[in-house]
Amino acid sequence: FGNVLCCYAFAPLPTSRGTIKPTLLNVASEAIINEQKSADTENKQLSHASILKVIDENHRNDATQACTYLPDEAQTETIDAVDAQPAVLYHSHPTPVLNEETVHALRSTARNYFEQRGENWGLQDVALDVLMSEASEWKQQLDDALTDVIYPLSRSGFMRDHPNSSLTVTSATIFVGGGYPGAAVTTTTLERDSSMVTVHIDLGADDINDGANQQHKVMGGLFMESLVDDAVDDATSAVVGPLTPGQLVVHRSKERTAAMILPSNLHEIEAESKKQNKQSGLDNPTRTNILKTAETARHYCLRLTLTVKNTENQEETVEAPAEERSYRLRSFARFRVEDRARFLTLAGIIDVNDYENHFWLGFDYSARANTENEVDIAQRTSDINKAIFHLQKAAELCPTDARVLFQLGNALGARNNMLHQNGEGEDQYADLSEVADALKRSSEKETVAVKLGIHDINDLAICLSGLASTLCQMGEFDDAVEVISKWGECGSIRSSLEPEDLASHEQKHNIPQFEWIKAGDRDVAITTYGDVAVFDEDDIALIRAAADKRFSQANGAQTSRYTMQYEGNREVHLDDLCRNDPALKKRMDNILKEKIYPLVREAFKDQGGNDGHPPPLGTLSVYDSIFVRYNGDVARKAGRVGASQPLHQDGGMYSVNIALNSHKDDDPVNGFTGGGTFLEALSVGDEETVRRPVRAGHALLHRTTQRHAGAPTTSGIRDILVIFLTARRPETPVKNEYTYGIETGMRLQTMAKELPRDQCIRGLELARSYDPMNSEMSYWLGVNLLQGDPNDPTDERWEEICRGVETLEAAAQLNPADARARYHLGMSYHTRHKYAMRTKRAHLLPQPADAASRIIEAFEEAIRLEKRCEEAGCKNGFNVAASYLSLGEFMASMRNFEKSLEYLSQVESTLTNSGELDAPWAGGFLEEMNRLKSYCETQ
Repeated sequence: FGNVLCCYAFAPLPTSRGTIKPTLLNVASEAIINEQKSADTENKQLSHASILKVIDENHRNDATQACTYLPDEAQTETIDAVDAQPAVLYHSHPTPVLNEETVHALRSTARNYFEQRGENWGLQDVALDVLMSEASEWKQQLDDALTDVIYPLSRSGFMRDHPNSSLTVTSATIFVGGGYPGAAVTTTTLERDSSMVTVHIDLGADDINDGANQQHKVMGGLFMESLVDDAVDDATSAVVGPLTPGQLVVHRSKERTAAMILPSNLHEIEAESKKQNKQSGLDNPTRTNILKTAETARHYCLRLTLTVKNTENQEETVEAPAEERSYRLRSFARFRVEDRARFLTLAGIIDVNDYENHFWLGFDYSARANTENEVDIAQRTSDINKAIFHLQKAAELCPTDARVLFQLGNALGARNNMLHQNGEGEDQYADLSEVADALKRSSEKETVAVKLGIHDINDLAICLSGLASTLCQMGEFDDAVEVISKWGECGSIRSSLEPEDLASHEQKHNIPQFEWIKAGDRDVAITTYGDVAVFDEDDIALIRAAADKRFSQANGAQTSRYTMQYEGNREVHLDDLCRNDPALKKRMDNILKEKIYPLVREAFKDQGGNDGHPPPLGTLSVYDSIFVRYNGDVARKAGRVGASQPLHQDGGMYSVNIALNSHKDDDPVNGFTGGGTFLEALSVGDEETVRRPVRAGHALLHRTTQRHAGAPTTSGIRDILVIFLTARRPETPVKNEYTYGIETGMRLQTMAKELPRDQCIRGLELARSYDPMNSEMSYWLGVNLLQGDPNDPTDERWEEICRGVETLEAAAQLNPADARARYHLGMSYHTRHKYAMRTKRAHLLPQPADAASRIIEAFEEAIRLEKRCEEAGCKNGFNVAASYLSLGEFMASMRNFEKSLEYLSQVESTLTNSGELDAPWAGGFLEEMNRLKSYCETQ
């Protein structure tokens, strides 16, 4: 099933709510009744007895045939064979059960196997029986360890309630990982096993050839999800280890665990960083050291799974243990969509205390409730209530599983929306405290896994996004900002690419030369030039070959995590390319450290006074990086002008756009036509608005808040690599330093626009306070301030309209090139004028000549700017015809009928040229235009 924390985060929501309060007995009864009703139909279901018989036979086969080369537990052994206290979660024998020679032999045998197969990097595993031909060096001691320690320890700790049975090994696997750039911390995924007891034996690491890492050895350990509650303040409390090679950990197979690669001084690092107050954020010395350690050596571990078998008659099929019946039923449910709820329900009846049965039932019922298919409202209502029941039960049984709490929050939110949409609640956001609580607890559990490198930030980021959105809906904006700040921090550690090293931040002499692109006296972007480029020819060939390979393997499937995709565009994330190519990862790390980070520091060092955002005090890091391929020929065949991206702002702080091939001007044979970056700020004057790096390997850099677009590539292929940079928090907290102010403003703005108007305005005002120099904040606040009740004659409404005008004036001043801001500024003048005339506030308006000048200037500049955008193939998309109509209406109200007719005559031609003359709404425009023209002509 994998980690499904985010699978239904954005699924469509149901529209109704019922009053069913299910119990496990209700659900079980339904399944059994449905089975009996369908027993006589042509498409008969398997009976429960038949299903369980197959499971019991599978268990007997595993117990008697899977690992016959390893000894079973002797029937004469008793639980007193070792002096061990029963453990709630695990036993870890203090003395290694395998000596140094045996550990080395097992490791060497596995290494030779992988090297012979050319699989000597990445995560690998091999069944122990495959290595049996070279078993003479280690087989006997492993047998002794099973007989003398492992079986007695397992029996005394976890198997006291299974008398008259013998423990046996059902799987024995060696796992290996680490030892290359970007290596994962875990050598096994976070999951549970299929048997009853799991035995983890550390096998140590290959010798480290890096002298800098000899001081602290590479060791192994085991992350246990059940320990997470103890690890909120000390993440290492969720780790059993570091383990000495040959040392074991025994736990129930129900526990979700992951084998880890650890530094030997793990707990000392945690204690020292806490002492120095460096442990509060996601990016902390403990996580950094774990990640670095995983890159330095190949580490091995042996995992055994144990079950019980019938000692009296091994040929007889007896009932399998409830834990295994339940596990296998869940596995069957994966492949039987129609029978999924029935299988999961049966699993829940067999093992009522296994929370995963409730979790997967809740997950399945949530999926049914959120289906896009035509389903009876009452059924969807029932399904969402069942989902909540099962997820609440799962959270009660296992309060440390972040997946459960996240899905519970989603289900509660879905039911809340159903209430609102069905008219059963006046306030859509009246009862969201349970949703917020579930998502908050989920984020706390997932944070521990992220701090230890067990998981990347994707699940945590989605959870924090949901929590921040929920808090905004509740009006708890201050709490939402705290969550958004942590969400921003997720972006700073998203990528496995190397962050900046501030410790060696001397002046770099090999960075490219650069110059500013300006609009008047405003700094817009930076272009590099000269003999030293960001990428040389070998770098370009390396990354283009990696992208070609990835696109070929995808066979047309989506390779980008971004949803805004267009015909003719293909994208792949640089992290995904580096994950399968250590050589590329190493090269990209070097370029970042030697060229890109120093270039950004040097280029933007004096920008604090220009736009209010001085360079960050923390280390620069990669927020995301995307290889983009624009295919102009494919785009034009699909009816587009070319392969392009619309106007937008980026995430993070800085954008670095690196050209990977040449324009036709520089390469007449293989070059592309069109293409480049449209910089909106340049449209105010007569400057060329579309810019490209001077040649392949050079770059264009700008702040992420600089609005820009990918101009249409009209023929050929244009390849670029875009790197978005953010920053990590300073290692030591700095007063009044707010690293994620830009991102907080952008994310809060996005969430606020989805809220009811009053809350929306509060959210947008707060967003503006975090990034007052970003014109988008003022633009959206002004637009929403004007969208009130036009028939409200109160002073409060008048003040809102005036604030809207002032805020849009600020937006136009911050970004004079934003055609949208100019258009809405003109509309705000028009709205204020009409409202004042209707409510007898004309004396509060500017003088008529001044008012006319302002509105004409705003609309005409909006039209001029939009035409410049259209010329570059990057229009905003606002309604130019509406500008002419508004100008005509305003000039008519000012009794300048000739000027009014001049503007009105542009409406129809604008609609015709834009291809919108036949649009459904165009008829209304034309009707209003004709009415005004007739009036003006008469006057």
